[in-house]
Amino acid sequence: MKKLAIFLLCISLLAWPTVLFSAEEVVNMSYACRDLKGVIRWRAEAQIKNISPGIYLMTEKVQGIYSSFNGQISWVAEMKFERTKDKVRPISLDKRIFDQKGNVIRREKQDFDLADNTGTCTHDEPLRNISRTRKFKFNKDVVTRLSLGFYAQKFLENGKTSEKLQMVSEEPNLYNIELKRIGKETIEVKGRKVEAYRLCVDPDLGALSFVKVFLPKSYAWHSAVPKYEWLGYAGLEGGINSEKVEIFIEKL
Repeated sequence: MKKLAIFLLCISLLAWPTVLFSAEEVVNMSYACRDLKGVIRWRAEAQIKNISPGIYLMTEKVQGIYSSFNGQISWVAEMKFERTKDKVRPISLDKRIFDQKGNVIRREKQDFDLADNTGTCTHDEPLRNISRTRKFKFNKDVVTRLSLGFYAQKFLENGKTSEKLQMVSEEPNLYNIELKRIGKETIEVKGRKVEAYRLCVDPDLGALSFVKVFLPKSYAWHSAVPKYEWLGYAGLEGGINSEKVEIFIEKL
């Protein structure tokens, strides 16, 4: 069951948006999560900016209702990443999640040594007296929740159709996955028809791989033309018991 839950967590990671831009630009964007009845669950504002040659900072602010938390929550996540000609690599993440009273109910930190292919990740829930730290050694390109969308854009930019990666999740843990380009199709976003690539993440479940046939599908869409912007997502919000949702950009 643990691998099954992680499969659903991994495919939900396609939900998180990204854009490509020149080094001089600061990009602001917004996106909203709705349940299958169209009711808003949460909204997000994000900004991506260049802070030094080849290094970028993404700041994401979210407020609303999210699976696995009781009541209204909010969070602020700051991720630094490196973007080169061939790939995108995470450098660090600091994410703080707050309850309605402004108390920090969870903090996630991830730090990556790009030269040594290692990472140190922590997960703290101070009100529940939970603290976990794990260190990982990577033998493939590594992605995180926020960096996966940027990696997917570079993946499309380089004309790839599949690639095996390793993903660090919030527990924290490390999983082998495969990023796949399923095909091209026309979708409707904010009343406009857009040509898009449909992508999925296929985690390695080992002996449980047959289970994937019976699971709900989760997909993300990126524009089919440069700059391959993220457009939307449909699937589970998080783990195995989370809401089925749709997340789409607010403006085209």
